Amino acid sequence: MTIEQIGIERVDINSRRGSPRSLFTLWFAANLTIADFALGFIPIAIGLSFESAFISILIGNILGSIIVALSATMGPKTGYPQMMGTTNSMGRRVMKFFGVLNLSNTLGWFIINNILSVIALYLIIRVSYVFLLLLFVLVVYIIALVGHDFIHKIERILSYVLGILFLLIFIRTVLDGDMKYVNSGHISMGISFFGMIAFSYSYLMSWGPYASDYSRYLPESVSVKNVFLNVLLGSVISTTFVELVALIISYSTQNSSPLSSLALISGKFYILSLMAIVLGGISANVLNLYSSTLSGLVGGIRIKRTKFVGIIAIVGLILSILFYSGFYQFFESFLFILDYWISPWVAILIIDFLIFREFKLNFKNEINLEGLISYLGGLFVSIPFMNISIGSFSYTFPVSRYLGGIDISYFISFIIAGILYYNFKKRRLNKHYV
Repeated sequence: MTIEQIGIERVDINSRRGSPRSLFTLWFAANLTIADFALGFIPIAIGLSFESAFISILIGNILGSIIVALSATMGPKTGYPQMMGTTNSMGRRVMKFFGVLNLSNTLGWFIINNILSVIALYLIIRVSYVFLLLLFVLVVYIIALVGHDFIHKIERILSYVLGILFLLIFIRTVLDGDMKYVNSGHISMGISFFGMIAFSYSYLMSWGPYASDYSRYLPESVSVKNVFLNVLLGSVISTTFVELVALIISYSTQNSSPLSSLALISGKFYILSLMAIVLGGISANVLNLYSSTLSGLVGGIRIKRTKFVGIIAIVGLILSILFYSGFYQFFESFLFILDYWISPWVAILIIDFLIFREFKLNFKNEINLEGLISYLGGLFVSIPFMNISIGSFSYTFPVSRYLGGIDISYFISFIIAGILYYNFKKRRLNKHYV
């Protein structure tokens, strides 16, 4: 078992290896988590019928997975981690800013998954929370430390284990649940329906800043289509499946609380259900820890990856202890708001890569005003469409209020930033060739 020594340097052509198939199992395992499971309990709380809930979640998952899949296609061509792609569109200095921003984002989700997973672990092994947290973080740290190839191997194993566990939960739910609430025969495409599309989309697309971190070792000649399809299918199938399980549980128990509903429906299989939550937390947090390390290095932190991954793990461990006493719920809301930055950013990277075919990264320009203005423009235009809620504070901006509280700002910022950047760059290239 060799520890990966490379940090954010370009993976040399001669060091390329692997198959796009490994991306399917990686993203399949990464989305069989408590966060995805909990998302499936939102529709019953907002009054959607089962059929409406499933259709809205499926649409949101497909749209979000497309973003992750498009992002992953950049890895084999550039050979760099995802955040490095910012240099072409916005410049080296702005790239460092986004690297630090994504470090804080991934560290935040690392903390949330630590807390939720260890709560489940505590219900299985009733010993000290701090001891279990230390054990959990240690396992995640070792996998992230060894690095890229080992992560793919572990995620492949977890994809089978988690798939089987959630299948057992699904069978138990269908056999023992009260299914009269599941099949209402009613499909409504109202405010809540489109709100659920936006919510499920925003969750899945938030993996966008990670995607190339796990595809950059693939051969440069690998089929872009194969990379895209493996990431897309791995993400859509797993996320939709685990959320379907959650939907059936929530509607058959008429309960919007994930853990209590799971206990009610699982019966003697409750321990297996909790194990699925714990293992899903490991699966997601390995990616959070590994990618937060790379993002910090992109942000300009000068330290070896193998040392920095330990520092991030220790910081995450300490903050997980501090945030355990209820504050994590406030923190989770804050992280969802922090994700607003991702949509316009990823739109610009996709335009650069897919339309203008910018495969070679340029680190000479400090600031690229075309990209920066496009990004800020997309973010600014999307503000009226936002619906912000952090703890007891909430504010619905005018357009979102008019739409009944739906937050579609992620879509707006993506579209506007992409259009602006395309036009800026197209105009510059036309002048260059005249």
